[in-house]
Amino acid sequence: MRWNKPNLRNSLHDLLGRDKPSSTAWVRDQGLEDIRRAMLLCLAGASGCEVARMNMRLRYAGDIEALWYLRGDLFTTLLPLRGKAHAQDALDRITPLFQGQLPRSLRAPLLQHARL
Repeated sequence: MRWNKPNLRNSLHDLLGRDKPSSTAWVRDQGLEDIRRAMLLCLAGASGCEVARMNMRLRYAGDIEALWYLRGDLFTTLLPLRGKAHAQDALDRITPLFQGQLPRSLRAPLLQHARL
């Protein structure tokens, strides 16, 4: 007797090495993509080696925690390009998007991390 009946979806997920989708995965992924999009928009119109590197890091960040820790690097990238006021404003707009998305260990100091 088989415990796990194979079907096309399970086979594709196994081949791609991805976890099976859960009922809340779409919501979680949508929040992740909204934050990623907002962070990438901060780099819009800028060019250069550091901007390209930051763009790649944001695009390939695998989870919400990775994006959370990339905020500081985004600030550092924006600083010489647009100035401290603009970089801080960008961070202030992005930080609230993480509300309710982070694991418990990162949630408590959310307001303390808002300003770098």
